Amino acid sequence: PPHSSPKCWAETSSSGLMLQLFCSWPGGYPHPTLHWREEGHDLDNSSWVISSTSNSDTHVETLNSSHLSHRKVFKCVGSHVVKQEEPACTVEIKIPSLESEPPKTCLVGDNVTLTCRVTESTPAARLTWLQGIAQPEVEIQPGGRYLITQEGNVSRLTIRNCSQGTDGGCYVCKAQNPVGLRELFVCLTVTQPVNIIGVVGAVVVLSLLAILTIIGVVLYYNPLLCLRGAAFRSQDSGDVLVLVDSEDDDEGKGEEETMSSSAKHEALALVNGNSVQAAYLNGLAE
Repeated sequence: PPHSSPKCWAETSSSGLMLQLFCSWPGGYPHPTLHWREEGHDLDNSSWVISSTSNSDTHVETLNSSHLSHRKVFKCVGSHVVKQEEPACTVEIKIPSLESEPPKTCLVGDNVTLTCRVTESTPAARLTWLQGIAQPEVEIQPGGRYLITQEGNVSRLTIRNCSQGTDGGCYVCKAQNPVGLRELFVCLTVTQPVNIIGVVGAVVVLSLLAILTIIGVVLYYNPLLCLRGAAFRSQDSGDVLVLVDSEDDDEGKGEEETMSSSAKHEALALVNGNSVQAAYLNGLAE
């Protein structure tokens, strides 16, 4: 008898419309007997979708999609002339279930990739991409600006050189197997690139205008503020510190005593600070 247990799986026919159920139980001699039937039906039930038997290591049964429904279970029972028990395996068929990533945004001229993922499907689903709501029957073919890749249960649509006029909108990810069909919308927004230099320049210009506006308002309501500040700065800059060296000899004292009144007025005119003028006058008085 075969050493292992039977193995069951489901595939889609080459046409994509038929379901093929496979039951394999190799290694025995003579060949085992394999029997496909619909799980949950009695032997006397005449409404079976499938009830077939063959003497071979692998038994393949083909079913039309009209006889299929989501989560229907099919069972393969094996028997052998030298084995008392009848091991079995089952296949539960499922309609495709899809999920996608959040909506994508693409800058004009850049590339973007849209992703569609099959979370469950028995048998495996065929994934295709359609243009969108406006042309739902137009299937996107790989080539040119479009690149379609599929790895396992994930399909990716890459759009090169995004165009705002032709590429924006929602695309349709279509998953189909003999059990049924599911569709999912994947939306794409195409936007113009932002001019960073222009934005920074505009911010700088607006900041300067705001500063100039504030200065203008202040001067308009208090024009003396600027004049006072200018007078204060000119007064500080005009202060002169005069250092007078005193001489012990008689010649120096004579020169100080004989200084004319006109020379005193000229010295006082050169000095703007009040404190310095007072110090100078006190020195002369001494």
